[in-house]
Amino acid sequence: MNPDHRPDRTVSVPWSADTPVRDRRFGEFLCGLWTSACDALAVPADEAERTTAELRDTLPAWAGERIGDRPRQPSFVAADGFPAEMSLNWSGGEPELRMLLDCLSDVDGAGSAVTAPSQRFHQLTEIFATAPLWYSLAWRPPAPMAYKAYFGLYAWPAERRFAALDRAMERLGMARAWDDARRRVDRDGRGDRREVEFLGLDLTGTAQARAKIYYRNHGADVHELNRMASVAADHDPDRALTAYRTLVGERADAGTEALTCLAFRSGLDRAAESTTYLRMPSLVSGDLAAVERAADVLVRQGVDPRPLRAVAAALAPTALAESRGLLELVSYRAAGRPGDLTTYFRFPVYAQPAPLPGAPVDLVDRSPIVSQSDVQRVADHNATRQEEYEASRLIRLLADEATPDTTKKAVLTYLQPWSNAFQRMISARVTYESDLALRTIALEHQKEEIGHDEILARTRAEDQRVVWDPVIEAGASWFVDQFATLPGVQRAILAHLALEAGSLALSKAGVVAFPNDPYFSLHDEADVEHLEMGYQILRERTDWTVDEIVTVLDRAWQVITVVSDRIAECAIRDTAT
Repeated sequence: MNPDHRPDRTVSVPWSADTPVRDRRFGEFLCGLWTSACDALAVPADEAERTTAELRDTLPAWAGERIGDRPRQPSFVAADGFPAEMSLNWSGGEPELRMLLDCLSDVDGAGSAVTAPSQRFHQLTEIFATAPLWYSLAWRPPAPMAYKAYFGLYAWPAERRFAALDRAMERLGMARAWDDARRRVDRDGRGDRREVEFLGLDLTGTAQARAKIYYRNHGADVHELNRMASVAADHDPDRALTAYRTLVGERADAGTEALTCLAFRSGLDRAAESTTYLRMPSLVSGDLAAVERAADVLVRQGVDPRPLRAVAAALAPTALAESRGLLELVSYRAAGRPGDLTTYFRFPVYAQPAPLPGAPVDLVDRSPIVSQSDVQRVADHNATRQEEYEASRLIRLLADEATPDTTKKAVLTYLQPWSNAFQRMISARVTYESDLALRTIALEHQKEEIGHDEILARTRAEDQRVVWDPVIEAGASWFVDQFATLPGVQRAILAHLALEAGSLALSKAGVVAFPNDPYFSLHDEADVEHLEMGYQILRERTDWTVDEIVTVLDRAWQVITVVSDRIAECAIRDTAT
């Protein structure tokens, strides 16, 4: 690559107002982006063609599909659900060009040529068989292409994430270093402000191959991020703090949901290196400002920023001064290499969601978000359906003082499989939610609901029966399927305005039937807040209509009522004698 970036080189444009993305195939679009980045970096034509062909050969099956108005199967890679990201690392003399790809439903086929030779990858496939799989290819001339794989843990409860990581790091021979890292990370007692989200693997057989564990930080400032990064052995806190401050500007915080990656290598008893990722749209007003802050870090470390500016201009769908959401993340690693900064480009192909919580004021659209009358229409309709449900057979059975205690206890027996299935439902919501704002709410909801099925199990400890009923299971499966296929807002409404409203009605009756029972008391308090979260989403979003929401609610209430009637029927049947 030419570090001087020859200005007379013609740079192709992969997308713009004159080159629309709709109806183009994903593979064509991604290869065009790769070619544009190569052009901007003045990569020799034969090398650009060779690496573009290698990218094309490793794309998942979805690369042959056409890009539509919305993602058919949303990805967590980007806020709009697009399943790919491009990044460039600026250390090492020559920039390293990377492409990250979500396998989506093509877990077995996607990247098979990439992952097949890796023994380290196959050591862990059994542990992460149900986890989302991403992979990436990275090229720094004159080296050959390098590959990495990532297991997504974000859909699992926290306990399961750590249990899986403990097993994985044991198999990789890195358990002592991981145990040390966990102790150092948790030393500040702020574990509720961070969560592990990914395990990454370098797919090489060399001694330098890394396993990487990614944390998402909530509400962190640059000092907390620097402390997290200092968990690693090779970290310069002074140099890192200077870079962080350059990227965040005058802000006291570090923006929204900064990330920390701890890298582990074989033979070491401590994390080797750390990388800190800052989410630029939560720190600046647009892509031009984001690029210039990254360029400032490079200049301070003696790295020419012109190739960065050239790549950003080549990838943007419009002038950088008018662009927003392209440069999503900037990461920095203070481990001895000058200019060890990476820029991560997202491509806002689909309609963008609401601004992230905590976004700067100038990113927020001040126009009215949605009609209050529309929200009220939904609220009135849902209140009517909830009142109808409160007259259902199950609610009346629990609220009736004449109902025998044996029948009420039998209700708990058949409520258990529904409560167990509720955990699957909220996990499915998180798994399939790609909108960052909605996913944050989904994760919060999941966190607050984890373990409620176990509370119910303890409540009915004297009854060890495990029951299976086709009606209850069919109802649960319907909800899981809806969480996998509905658009984001409808998915959230299903959780908060149907399931939580139904749970609230059930809990009120349960408190009457079982005074001081922890399961019903807990839901009676929490479900009111969860219900309000649904209406708040409707007030803040524009990507919904009353008819769509009412249709989803009507179907959900029908399923909830059918399941509830079945629970009552089974309880009465079992205690009829």
